[in-house]
Amino acid sequence: MIRAIATCALALGLCVSGAAFARGSSRLVCSGIAEYGAAGNLDKIGVSMDFLERRAGSGGNREIILSSIYQSKLFQGSMINTSDEFQGRIVMKNGASQFYVGSFKLAPGQDGKYTMILDGRINDDPSGGNTLAPIKARLSCVDLSI
Repeated sequence: MIRAIATCALALGLCVSGAAFARGSSRLVCSGIAEYGAAGNLDKIGVSMDFLERRAGSGGNREIILSSIYQSKLFQGSMINTSDEFQGRIVMKNGASQFYVGSFKLAPGQDGKYTMILDGRINDDPSGGNTLAPIKARLSCVDLSI
């Protein structure tokens, strides 16, 4: 009886497409200390980004969601990704408050690790207004995908 069940399960597994067993999403947390501001007048800011890539509602494309908690507020931005690259332009906001506006890219490194590259403008005090300062950063990432 156990042999029959195991054989049935194996046959089903071989008949179902390998895509059915593929990971449906990717989640990485990227963080680091970044310099921002005008050249010659740079400040430092701690940045942590949660990267989630999943199937979009249409099923044919992928959705990328970037999230960050800053000053006890959740800032998010999303985009539809039609390429195989983990990159794009995004606006992360909470209501009318903007936190980050610009481009991001996940660059693969050694041992399957990634680095998130930010090139845009960041707001170090979203509760005080929408003043954005230039930022270029490289954040180390940890893959939390299962």
